[in-house]
Amino acid sequence: MKNREPRRKVMIEARVRCGATWSDACILNMSSRGMLIQAQPTPSRGSYLEIRRGSQVVVARVVWSNAIRCGVRTQDIVSAEQLIRDHARSAKSATPVERRREPRLVATRHDASRFRSRAIEFGTFALLGAGVAIFATSLVGELLATPLEAVRQALG
Repeated sequence: MKNREPRRKVMIEARVRCGATWSDACILNMSSRGMLIQAQPTPSRGSYLEIRRGSQVVVARVVWSNAIRCGVRTQDIVSAEQLIRDHARSAKSATPVERRREPRLVATRHDASRFRSRAIEFGTFALLGAGVAIFATSLVGELLATPLEAVRQALG
């Protein structure tokens, strides 16, 4: 029986992509060529995963899987020290760390959409207010036209 490489116990949060879906996971132990991952849902045996933590991207294949954990074999040698450093750095920082290579554009689009909708709403209410003011002015002018004409004739 082949001796297995020593495992290093860790508890590192990561993001895992299996197919088109992303999920949160926790790396429980690792060696230079493998990891024990706890995730929901657990990927099936033979699936390929993309595991992201900090600046590291690890591609791996699921070797075994049960209800909540799976063992993966990585495509390349993984630096446990680098993963631990990235994890420690993000745990110490007070601000949330962006895990993506590029920030998600959805938030930017959402803010732009909210600004546009507020501008449209303001314009609609401004036009409606101007229309009501014009209508009220013409109505008051018609109501006061007859008495003012009588005053003008009496004075003139």
